[in-house]
Amino acid sequence: MINRNIFFPGLMIFLSLVVLVLITQFPEPRYQDAPVGAGFFPTVVAILQIIICSVLIIQYVKKKTVKKEIKLITSHALFGFTLLIGYAALITLVGYLPASLVGFTYYLVYYRVKKPLYYVVAWVFVFAIYFLFSDVFIISLPEGLLFF
Repeated sequence: MINRNIFFPGLMIFLSLVVLVLITQFPEPRYQDAPVGAGFFPTVVAILQIIICSVLIIQYVKKKTVKKEIKLITSHALFGFTLLIGYAALITLVGYLPASLVGFTYYLVYYRVKKPLYYVVAWVFVFAIYFLFSDVFIISLPEGLLFF
């Protein structure tokens, strides 16, 4: 049986390395006066993913105890996959801000989170990221096809 504690972090490291190679293939936009280029955020995320997944693999290998093997694909994994696919489709249609607000809210509702503070923190986080990219980095986020 494939060990999910090695397989998925290894897959993420591989995909992050592919992303790092592909990011350099895109030309720099000449119309945007931003302190960082378009490849800055994806590069940072890919490097962080490589570091985190490497630490996860090292921690798992160093563990001496053997636990009951967990299925490779669980219902939570399927929910996460469908949430990401739905989010990608929604962000294409309506843009970053509405899609992120709906995505975060749907996640919290799906897991039956009842504390209003969690919803407030999620929405503040979405608006903070929007502000950070639009006003600080001066990088435009997706606006969506419906509002074009």
